[in-house]
Amino acid sequence: MAELISKTELCAVPNFLPPDFERRLNRIFGSRPVGKFVRVLDLSGEIGSRTDNLEEDKIPVNKDLVREVVATGEIIFETQYPLGPKIPIRFINYPVKRFNQNKVHGVVQVGTSLEFVRESMRNLVMVFLVLGPSLLMAAALVGFFLAGKAFKPIREIARTTRHITVNNLDERITVPVAHDDIGQLAVTINGMLDRLSLSFQKTAQFTADASHELRTPLTIMQGEIEIALRGERSVEEYIDTLGSSLEEAERMSRIVNDLLLLSKSDMGQEAMQHDPVDLEILIEGLLSPFKLMAEEQQIELSSSLSEVDMVSGDQLKLRQLLVNLLTNAIRYTSAGGRVNLTLKNIDSGVEIAVADTGIGIPAADIPRIFDRFYRADKARSRQYGGSGLGLSIVKSIVNSHKGTIKVDSIVGEGSVFKVVLPSVNELSEVEINEK
Repeated sequence: MAELISKTELCAVPNFLPPDFERRLNRIFGSRPVGKFVRVLDLSGEIGSRTDNLEEDKIPVNKDLVREVVATGEIIFETQYPLGPKIPIRFINYPVKRFNQNKVHGVVQVGTSLEFVRESMRNLVMVFLVLGPSLLMAAALVGFFLAGKAFKPIREIARTTRHITVNNLDERITVPVAHDDIGQLAVTINGMLDRLSLSFQKTAQFTADASHELRTPLTIMQGEIEIALRGERSVEEYIDTLGSSLEEAERMSRIVNDLLLLSKSDMGQEAMQHDPVDLEILIEGLLSPFKLMAEEQQIELSSSLSEVDMVSGDQLKLRQLLVNLLTNAIRYTSAGGRVNLTLKNIDSGVEIAVADTGIGIPAADIPRIFDRFYRADKARSRQYGGSGLGLSIVKSIVNSHKGTIKVDSIVGEGSVFKVVLPSVNELSEVEINEK
């Protein structure tokens, strides 16, 4: 406002008081600004023009401040208390310049009372004093209600979790309808309980199977020894009994060693070598004893070995993998059958395939054949021997070498076990990408 007035005809002659000053303000602003005081001062601080609501002597002019505005040409604000210490009036002192000149020809003062501001603040304080406690109480009640509603799912999760034990791992937490963070927490805990339940089931099944596998040779040994002690036996009979007991003891030793191997693998405590391994040379060194084993059972063992890339791994464990696969293939193939071992490069690494024309595996049992002590046909499996841990060890070795294993089988026609191991080049590319 001060700037606009300073550039109008009202300031043309600062020492002259126009008789229609109010009318001219109305023409400029549309109406006189309510609560505003306007006056035009000359260079010495004398009043040239003013609004009717500003009595000449009621609000004195600070002539020192006017001279400072004239000297500096800057806008200066001031607060006066002419009507008492509780009624402040705020003024802006604006220099009047004409014709784009820097010279100051006068000063426009526009002021307004700050009483309404103080009154508004007093009213606001009263409102807060009157309504504040009620609002705080209402906010506390609403907050308590909302907090209780928000924490109810958490309390339900805590209550359900406290009641879940080893004996009722099938119990689950109710998932809230809202898909929020608490819902995600409930889903996560239920997933953890699913894994725990499956782990406990496998542990219980493993314990039962291990007990059974160890009890069988012990029962045989106990029976043979009891029979031998019932009466006098010939030396040959004692030798047969001791030989049979030794076989059962060796069987138990193999089971215990296999269990120890799997346990170390599960806990990550098994020592692993990572050396370049030539699978072609490794397989050629194994074929001779297995060909003799196959000939004894009237089984044809053949091989097709291509020159392949080196793989990075533990040679002893890879040898055990091959031994277990070939032993299984020969064990479950009848006389007159065939077992074939192939080795070749494929896009994803090096593939080892062991195919047989044996009894085959039912499709429903294929997903579980790598479980410990699992046998598709328990009666026939005991007939063929074995501890039921061979394929579990194979799977563990494949995983430790970052490989994959796949089984294709048809009952009565045979099975094909395919192991794919990453080559040294493949592993190097993966390590570079991970970095």
